[in-house]
Amino acid sequence: MMRSMKSFLRSSPLRPLYLWSANRYRQARRLFSYPATARVGVVDYDTYWDNKAPGMLGQLSAWRRSRAQVFTDIVADGDRVLDLGVGDGALLLYMQERKRIIAHGLDVSEKAVLFCRAQGLDVDLADINRPIAEFLKGPYDYIICSEIIEHLPDPESLLNSLRAHVRKGIIISIPNTGFHQHRLRLLFGRFPLQWVVTPGEHLRFWTRADFHWWAGQMRFQIVQEVPYQGTPWLKSLWPSLFASAFVYVLSDVKP
Repeated sequence: MMRSMKSFLRSSPLRPLYLWSANRYRQARRLFSYPATARVGVVDYDTYWDNKAPGMLGQLSAWRRSRAQVFTDIVADGDRVLDLGVGDGALLLYMQERKRIIAHGLDVSEKAVLFCRAQGLDVDLADINRPIAEFLKGPYDYIICSEIIEHLPDPESLLNSLRAHVRKGIIISIPNTGFHQHRLRLLFGRFPLQWVVTPGEHLRFWTRADFHWWAGQMRFQIVQEVPYQGTPWLKSLWPSLFASAFVYVLSDVKP
């Protein structure tokens, strides 16, 4: 009965109101709930992909599509682009359809690598916690670190090792731990919900102010910042509070 009612509302003139209400309800629930996939334990990224997008590998959600478009707007035709933590490859496929880039990907999940290769992508198996130089085919114009540095115990070592292999910039996307919903969740006694399977997915956290300070300490210059998700309109006016995620482009500051 409930499913039929939802289907009716989605196809009726009330669709915009229904979707707005459904999104507000979902956001309110996230202040107090945990994902249905939640469990405590070690992160296995083959299992991660099974839980994150069952039956949806290679397809971009609206959230991932908006991020992919930001990346696509940054790169230019002819650029050599490396995607670290390529996952199911949907990002690289999206970018290749819109820009004539030379794309390469790396991922720690054998399942993800095999899936990407089946889509015709140039993707290799790699553990980026190991010295990254042994896996690179650079130099690259851009190296993409999309939603990965928060998963690493030592992202500083990774970014330092990428400096010599990138010409234009390192593109980073991360969630904003200062987003107002995360602040409210903390107020109600629960840590910000930025994981899908286990809290151990994220090891590092940044607010906007933290990231700007951190990048400076790392001797990187932020040449572009895009608050690509969050509260409409407000995310651009007050990004530190109303942007839920950022894309940054970093360039090396020469000594």
